Formats: sequence, C-alpha cells, structure tokens
Amino acid sequence: MCLMFGMVSTTFSQSFNIDFLFKPGITLGSEYLLPSAINDSTDFQLSKYNFQFSQPLKTKVGLKGLDLKNFSFKKLDVKASQFFLNYNFSVIQPTITGDNKYENLYKGGFGFTAITASFKKGIWMYSANVYATENSTTLTKSFTPNFRGYIANIKTKSLKTFYIFGGGLLVHQGQFIPFPLLGLKTKLAKKLRIEIILPVHVKLNYRINKKINVDAVTHYNGINTVYRAGSAYSSTDQTVNVRQLKTYMALNAKVSKHFKLKIEAGYASFQRLYSWNDKSSKSINSAPY
Repeated sequence: MCLMFGMVSTTFSQSFNIDFLFKPGITLGSEYLLPSAINDSTDFQLSKYNFQFSQPLKTKVGLKGLDLKNFSFKKLDVKASQFFLNYNFSVIQPTITGDNKYENLYKGGFGFTAITASFKKGIWMYSANVYATENSTTLTKSFTPNFRGYIANIKTKSLKTFYIFGGGLLVHQGQFIPFPLLGLKTKLAKKLRIEIILPVHVKLNYRINKKINVDAVTHYNGINTVYRAGSAYSSTDQTVNVRQLKTYMALNAKVSKHFKLKIEAGYASFQRLYSWNDKSSKSINSAPY
C-alpha cells in the first residue's frame, strides 16, 4: 500500500510523500529549471540537488484486548505501528541575470513519521519535522528554524479507495500557518489510479508492468526559498520565495532489487518571486524544467 497526500493554500504548498514508509532507504535527486524571463533582459534560473534518508526504527504488531478469562470478540483489535526517522539535505542554486546577491542555499532537516493501523481505529499518520534554509552568512548570524507537523486519518471500506482527513501546522520564517489535509486515492481501472488533493494536486498513475509505471501530475508548490537575509525573529527578514504550478510526466522504473530510477520532465507555470516579509511579488514567465 502506498499513499501520498499534500495540501495547498493561497500562501504556501507542501506535498507529503509517504511512499518511503514501505520502501525506506536513501533517495538522491536533482532538478533543473530552464531560464525563466522576468523581463526582456533578466532571467531567473534554479538548480537543486537533494538527499533524503528514511530510517525505520520500530515495528510493532499485536492483538489488543485478549483476555482468556473474560474473552469477547468485540474487545479484540489487531493493531500495528511503524516509526521512522527522516533526514534530508538540499543544495539550492538560484541565479538572476545581473544580480549577484543570490548565492547558494543549504536546506537541511530531520523529523519523524509514525503510522498506526487497527481494525477499530483505522489508519492514522503523525509527522513532525524541523528544517532550515540558510546561506553561508545566515547560518551563523541569523539562523531561522522552521517546523512542519501534521496528523491525518486514512479511511477505506475496501482496498480500492482511500480517503484522507486531517490537518497540520507550518511555522515558516516566524509565521504560523494552520492547514487542512483533504484528499483521496482510488483505482479507476486495473492499472490506472488517481490521486486528488484539495485544492491543487492531481496525479494519474498508470502501471505498465511490475517494474515500470508512469505519472501524469499537476501540482502547485509554494515553498521554494531562493534568497535569505536577516531574521524573522528580529524584523529583518528578507526571504524570497518562488511559487510554481508544475505540470509534468514522470517515468518510474525499478532498475534492480535495491535501486529505482525516476525521470521527470514538465512545465513550470504561474511562477512568481514572493517576498515572505512584505508580501510583494514579481511575475516570472513559464519555462520547462
């Protein structure tokens, strides 16, 4: 069973991918956004290099309510739980033509994810992560930690359709943003599945065979820090963010027993540079990535 869910609001977007819960390990990746015009003489370009490690810590399976002296089927409940530690690190390389203040950023974080399942209470997920995006200057002079946490209930009456209900809290650059988690994942045909997360995340997955499957996705992502200066806790924050609506195709292939390959290509539209402090923004032309 693999589930994936996310949430988007008018101020941010965060996607929660929990496929790693069932196939933990190391994930390496890179992303390149082609130059996107801000005006006739200025382009914005972005490269990312990502590392993630998911470590399973504890698995527990048990039969709750077993009392031979006062036995009752109504009190029996099979319960399972799994706990993971998550570590991630990214190098972000933004550039704007003629503007040398944009330097490399380093995003690092760690946290935990837990999943519990029982016949009586259903499936529940809990997650808490602390992260920061800094450059060589802010790392020592204005380090600003951020937090993301959520809880979600996953309901199903069969193995065909899963419904997701929950909520969470984002603390980003000193601002507190609560958000809902609402969505579903269902099987449309033997090899075709759809995943819908309100308000803007739709994914179609087609399984060609046991080793290869294809995704068609539209997803809005609003948290991409590309510039950092000052601190949100001293009213000197100058964080700049990039918002994007990504529409793409992805090929997922199982190369061997321990390795998988994913190739993703698409179009980034509705792009804007957004100042987290004064809420100003600047439009960027669409571009492939």
